[in-house]
Amino acid sequence: MDPRRLGYFLAIATHKRMAKAAEALGVAQPTLSQQIRALEQDLGTVLFNRTPQGMQLTETGHALREHAQRLMVQTDAARTAIAELEGGMAGTLRVGVIYTYSTTFLPKIIGSFGEKYPEVRLSVEVGSANDVERRILSGDLDLAIAFAPPQHAELGVDLLFEERLVLVLAKSQNQSRQQSITLQALAQRPLALLTPAFATRRILDQSLPPDTKLDVRVEMNSVEALIELAKSGGLPTVLADRSLNARKDLAIIPIGPPWIRRSGALLWDAHRYQTAAARAFMAIARKTTKSAQTTRAS
Repeated sequence: MDPRRLGYFLAIATHKRMAKAAEALGVAQPTLSQQIRALEQDLGTVLFNRTPQGMQLTETGHALREHAQRLMVQTDAARTAIAELEGGMAGTLRVGVIYTYSTTFLPKIIGSFGEKYPEVRLSVEVGSANDVERRILSGDLDLAIAFAPPQHAELGVDLLFEERLVLVLAKSQNQSRQQSITLQALAQRPLALLTPAFATRRILDQSLPPDTKLDVRVEMNSVEALIELAKSGGLPTVLADRSLNARKDLAIIPIGPPWIRRSGALLWDAHRYQTAAARAFMAIARKTTKSAQTTRAS
């Protein structure tokens, strides 16, 4: 298949109107129509249903779109690999990170990377675990720092650290200096938690014994807001210990035993070429998180 025709196909799939796709591509509309008809003839199938609402992908069109997107990403990666051989490390590195890790060790990684590789521009996007995984596979991100195991088997995984889920509350609410809390005891407390869109909440819910339900009074999509609510003496919350960055103004009580653990990891598209910048960023991330673990242990 002609990569140019695949590019035309993806443009129509995105814009859903032949005229808009032609304008975006900078080609004449009759030329675009001719190329799509030729692609359909080559494949022996219809890729679009022409409707009043625009060009709608058929079932085979949806299947082609997934493979075409991956092919275009790999083509771009091949160009990048050749450019690196010709001119060294440069360009833009697109990194995704989940909310939890965006304010902990990420700033230190960015600082170290920028100091060592000033010629590389960093573009960092914060999102949920599902968001960053999806954007890696679509080619919008080069790598991400998120949870392991990922939801998508196509992703490469490099474990960085483990962390525990903990109950977070104001120091005044922990007069007994409790050292741990069981899930059964946790279920007896009113809580403010992240929404189920967050992996932290899903891990907690999946760890509950049968017929055990948490008393969730508030759901929020902000780790920082939950921390401030707990700190003020309001509802306690449950977060990963690493997201608290060794805060001294809170009482932090591990949940268990058995302890509820999760892993932080580097994720990337295992089928795509890793640029020199991506490999350098990953090396710095490994070094930074290893150093942080050593500091915490001591």
